[in-house]
Amino acid sequence: MSKTVRTILMITAAIIFVVSGTRLGWHYYQLHTGESSYDDIRNEVIIDPPAETVEEDKFRTIQIDFNVLYDINTDIVAWLYIPGTPVSYPILRGRDNQAYLTRSYDKKYNILGSIFEDYRNDPEFSDVHTVVYGHNTSSDAMFGSLKKYKEQGYAKEHTEIHILKKDEVRIYDVFSVYETLATSDTYIIDFSSEESFAKYLDLMTSKSIVYLGDSPGPGQILTLSTCTGGDKAMRLVLQAKYIQSHPVI
Repeated sequence: MSKTVRTILMITAAIIFVVSGTRLGWHYYQLHTGESSYDDIRNEVIIDPPAETVEEDKFRTIQIDFNVLYDINTDIVAWLYIPGTPVSYPILRGRDNQAYLTRSYDKKYNILGSIFEDYRNDPEFSDVHTVVYGHNTSSDAMFGSLKKYKEQGYAKEHTEIHILKKDEVRIYDVFSVYETLATSDTYIIDFSSEESFAKYLDLMTSKSIVYLGDSPGPGQILTLSTCTGGDKAMRLVLQAKYIQSHPVI
C-alpha cells in the first residue's frame, strides 16, 4: 500500500471518527436536556398537599397545577402518573401522531419527544379505548421503565395507573402486557358492537405475558404503547381497565 493511500485512509477514518463522535455526543446531549426539562416541569407543577389536610381513608395521588401547564401549552390534556414507578409526565395531543414524536411538552425539539394521546381519541378520555404513546429509552425516562412490566412480580405490584385532569383523577388497572406489531388490532379505537369489543378484550387478555387476572369485561380501557427497543415494527403495550374517578383533592 502506498504512502498516499495510507494517508487517505487515515484521514477518512479520522473524519468518520469525528462525525460519529459528534452524533453520539449530540444524542446524549438531547437525552440529558430532555430529562432535565421534564424534571423542571415536575418541580414546577407537582403540588404536595399538606399531610394534615388529607384524611387517611381518602384516595391519594399527586396534585398538578394545570394552570401552569396550560400557560405553557394548550395541547396538554392530562398528566400520566403510575404510582411506584418513574412514569410521571404531561400527556399531549397533537393534530396527528407525529406532532410530538420529537417535540417536548413546550414544543421545543428533543429526541425524547412527549407522552401523547392518539389524535383520534377524545381529549377527555371518554372513548371506549384510548391509546397513549411514548418513546422507549435505555434509561427509565419516558416509557423506558415499561419493559419492567414483563416481569410478573413487578407487574403485579404496579397495576394502578392514574390519569390526572384538572377536576378529576381517573384510575385504571392493568390487565394485559404483551408485544405486538405496530399495525395490529391492538390499536383499534372504534368498535362496531359490544360483542366485538368483548371479543377484543378477551383476545388482548389472552396475549398477556404476565398473569393479571381474567378478561376485564365491558368498560373503558387505556393502552400505553412504546417501542420494544429491538424490531422497529414491534411495540410493547400495557392495557388497563378504567375502574373509577376521584375528585381532585
